Amino acid sequence: MTSWTLLPVTLMLLCSSTLCSLGCDLTQGLLEDFSLLHQMSAFSLGPCWKDRTNFNFPKEVMEGRPLQRENGTVIVYEMLQQIFPIFSQNAPPATWNQTQLMQLLSALDQQLEQLERCLGQDVEWEEPSLGSENPRLALKSYFQGISQYLQYKEYSHCAWEIMRVEIRRVFLFMSKLTRKLRD
Repeated sequence: MTSWTLLPVTLMLLCSSTLCSLGCDLTQGLLEDFSLLHQMSAFSLGPCWKDRTNFNFPKEVMEGRPLQRENGTVIVYEMLQQIFPIFSQNAPPATWNQTQLMQLLSALDQQLEQLERCLGQDVEWEEPSLGSENPRLALKSYFQGISQYLQYKEYSHCAWEIMRVEIRRVFLFMSKLTRKLRD
């Protein structure tokens, strides 16, 4: 066999994972989302430090066991699904760059559609082993806490800024996760 004959086989093996084979690597898009969130507000967080809270991101639950590629993809999908309504169903501050906010919402929508195609119709979680926490429930609880925080703070400008910083951390986590799954 010549090296040219092996090339398609090699490429197929390299991209046999769910994330690669269907163009499901969102690493670049997640970094762009992070950047949009960073640029969307020029507000200084100084006056908002009093409003800080620990949202208790369930990192241990997400990293507590070896992840199959499909499970990692489902985690990213679930996170994007939870993030989208936070920005689309509530009224973010008018001082935020609305063009960048719309770009973020559009990017999130496209990424969700891309992951739905990658995962097929069945977006299923691997059942947690006995005694371990369910990642889906942990994520829903985490994002519910963020939504409740915004509501409790009456969607104040500072609450939005604190939440924006937190969601940027989530995008960094997802980006790291997708890189890890890709490698």
